[in-house]
Amino acid sequence: MKQKTRFILSITTGFILVASLSFASSKKLLLNGVNHQVIISNFEFKPSKINVKVGDTVTWINNDIVPHNIAINMKQKALSPEIGSDQVFVYKVDKSLTYICGLHPSMKGKLIVK
Repeated sequence: MKQKTRFILSITTGFILVASLSFASSKKLLLNGVNHQVIISNFEFKPSKINVKVGDTVTWINNDIVPHNIAINMKQKALSPEIGSDQVFVYKVDKSLTYICGLHPSMKGKLIVK
């Protein structure tokens, strides 16, 4: 009977340790940045300007029926591949940037590092 109790106690302790480590890991991820969302809809980035911090992530979600991409400034250097309908693109912020849709240059947005 004592062996069974020790075994159960060992399993329980192991589970608690794993759960604690998982929580610490997820908490660390949250402390390392915030996730911001930009919705692509009706050929617009919404919101078009976001205040961010280095280490934050930005997720663009394409709700249009046509593909878009994220390109840096008027150089149209692609930051993302084409983002199809109902697809997403995630970017980890390392600096402020002005961006456009390289496929539809009238679409404009800004990430402003504060």
